[in-house]
Amino acid sequence: MKTLRGIFLLQEEMKRPFTLLDNAANRIAFIGFSAVFSFCFMYIFLPFNINTWYEGQRLSLIAILGIFTLCGSSAMICTQFVLFRLKWRRHISNAGYLLWVLAEVALIGMVVTIVNSAINTNIFLTFAEFCSTLPYIALIIAIPYCLSLLWFYTRQKIQEVKTLEHTRQQVIPADHTVQIRDEHDKPVLSIHPEKLLMVKAEDNYVHVFYLAGATMKKELIRTSLKKVEAAITPFGFNRSHRSYIINTSRVVLFRKQNKGYILHLDGLDDVEVPVSGSYLSFFTERFSPAC
Repeated sequence: MKTLRGIFLLQEEMKRPFTLLDNAANRIAFIGFSAVFSFCFMYIFLPFNINTWYEGQRLSLIAILGIFTLCGSSAMICTQFVLFRLKWRRHISNAGYLLWVLAEVALIGMVVTIVNSAINTNIFLTFAEFCSTLPYIALIIAIPYCLSLLWFYTRQKIQEVKTLEHTRQQVIPADHTVQIRDEHDKPVLSIHPEKLLMVKAEDNYVHVFYLAGATMKKELIRTSLKKVEAAITPFGFNRSHRSYIINTSRVVLFRKQNKGYILHLDGLDDVEVPVSGSYLSFFTERFSPAC
C-alpha cells in the first residue's frame, strides 16, 4: 500500500507545474552556478582525460575549457530567457521539464560540437561527433543541474512550511470576523471564520456556504473567487479546485472515487467537494485518503 501511495504521489508531483525557475533571479543563479561548477570540475578533475584531447593545439587547456563553459552558458541563456517567453513553457509540468532538460542538453551539445570542430583540427562537424559529445555534456552538467534544482526545491518547501506554521500559529479572537465583499468592494457578509464552510464560484458570482447556529445557509454574492480567497486564506482556507475554496478544519473525509478525489465537510453533509490535480498534493500531505 505504501509503495502504491508513493507511486501515486510521484505521478501527481510530475503533473504539477514546474515553478522552480519562474523567478528570473533563480534562472541567473542556475546558469551562473552551472557554469562555474562545470568549469572548475573539468579543470580540477580532468574528466575523460580531457587534457589529452587538445595536445598540440595552439590554445591552452584553460582557454579551451573557458570556451566550452561559455558555449554552455550561452545555450542556457537562450533556453532559460529567450525560449522561456514561450507561452507553453510558462505552463510546463515537472514531467514536461524533464523533456526540456534533454532538449537543453542537446542544444549545448550542438553548440559545443560546432565550436569544438572549429578549434580542434582533429575533429570534424558530423552528426556522429555530435552524438559522441552528448554523453560527456550530460555527465558534466548533471551535477550542477541537480544541485541547483535541489536547492531551489528545498528553499521553496521551507518557505511553504514557514507559511503554514505562521498560519497555524495565528489565533483568531472569538469576536473576529471576516468580511465577504462584492465586486464594488462593499461588505455583504461578516462571519466568523469557524462558521464559514466553503465558497464556490458560479460564473460572475460566488456561493458562500456558512453556518447560522446549527443551520447551513447559502448566499449568492456578485464577486470573484480570487477576491474572496485573498480575504479568507490567512484563516485556514485553501482551494481544492479552481471553483472551490474550503475550510480545511472542517474536512471530515477525504476519499477517492472513480472520477478522482473528493472531500466531505462537517456541516455540508450532502455536498461532495472535488479535488483537482493542481491542489491534490496539499490534501494528500495532510489527510489519508479513504479507499
